Amino acid sequence: MQKLAEARKAELLAGGVELHPVHNATRKLATHFWGSAWMKQLAHCESGGMCLAPGRTLLRHGCVLDVRISRCAITALVSAEELYEVELQLEPLDDETKEAMAATCSTHIDSLLSLLEGKVDATVLEHLCHPETGLLPSPADWRMHCSCPDWAEPCPHAAAAIYAAGCLIDAEPALLFTLRGTSPEELIQQPAAAPMVLDTTRISDIFQIDLDIPSP
Repeated sequence: MQKLAEARKAELLAGGVELHPVHNATRKLATHFWGSAWMKQLAHCESGGMCLAPGRTLLRHGCVLDVRISRCAITALVSAEELYEVELQLEPLDDETKEAMAATCSTHIDSLLSLLEGKVDATVLEHLCHPETGLLPSPADWRMHCSCPDWAEPCPHAAAAIYAAGCLIDAEPALLFTLRGTSPEELIQQPAAAPMVLDTTRISDIFQIDLDIPSP
């Protein structure tokens, strides 16, 4: 399996194809906060019946020859019996969910770095990492397509792409926010202050003067 993947990768590179391979043979697959949170969420999905174990095997054997994350999408090339093209899509966070997250983050997080490193208090982490309503996708959030003939969802190749994406997120946490259709900056942005409205009647009473200020 691994030798065949290496041979295919060499052939593609020789043909001028740009590849971004992901090969992770470690047991934990992630070492930083958001990558570890991604893997923990996948374990939660697996306990709910999502078959992901074959994807870990493909990843650890170097079969993910290319993987890329863009807004709400993952694309990948995975080597198995053949070379398969994988396309995964996620719905962006809806406005209500995003606004709730932003409200929590803006009052508890004072720096972009803290959010990207996961160095925030438990209230924020509970909100952002909730298995059903947080940043991390649940099984119902995925839309999957693979060029293989396997009808399973996910097929092993899609599962490999999902794990590979977690490895990329482990190295570059901002990719998780891109994948969910938002950005770290958007979530920690302070809400705009409401415009000040002068109560002219009260001011007139206090200072015993007449004010003629047009209403806003």
